[in-house]
Amino acid sequence: SSIKFAGRAPNGSVLLRAFVGGALQADMFALHEVQMLQRVQADLRELLGIKKAPRFSEVTRWPRSMPQYEIGHLDRVQRIDNHLIRLPTLKLAGNAYRGAGIPDCIRSGEEAAEALASFLGTEA
Repeated sequence: SSIKFAGRAPNGSVLLRAFVGGALQADMFALHEVQMLQRVQADLRELLGIKKAPRFSEVTRWPRSMPQYEIGHLDRVQRIDNHLIRLPTLKLAGNAYRGAGIPDCIRSGEEAAEALASFLGTEA
């Protein structure tokens, strides 16, 4: 978090944020805060080689904060895209289609803008 957004941690320190849970880690949400922090810190030690204990930790629970697409979602989106071929000036963008994260939304918006610009013969 402090690498992405300068000033979030004092010099010589970093602020890390870990997002856990979701469809692939549903058990994490049921853990007590201490257990959750222990598992996250163990993962960070293994992944990043962190040896020191954190100066502080905080757990914030956001149930159902990220969409979990149903099985077959991408097939449904492809069928929608197949229908939209007949409507070249209509493009869909956002987290409902091919990714719920901010980078996914940015990418889908850029792709929609580029497709429309191409159709109209201009640059995005």
